[in-house]
Amino acid sequence: MKYNPAKEIAKLKIPVLIIQGTTDLQVQVSDARILKAAKPDAQLDIIDNMNHVLKESDNDQQHNLATYRSPDFPLKAGLMNDLMQFIKH
Repeated sequence: MKYNPAKEIAKLKIPVLIIQGTTDLQVQVSDARILKAAKPDAQLDIIDNMNHVLKESDNDQQHNLATYRSPDFPLKAGLMNDLMQFIKH
């Protein structure tokens, strides 16, 4: 990548919410923790069984990828609540 996400997030002077799912196939929880370390005042929400497209999924890769293609899978329960709480503060 041209940019280092940790260096870029550290430059921000605004509130930051980092949302990471535990079943994300593209970005790991450890990556989210690196961002949090670079911006200690950021809020970090790690959501169990949420994948990269913010939908409920287990660790089964076939099922996980199916959520990418189908609008029938809703967003992970609780995600919108987390977003609204962050926005209201």
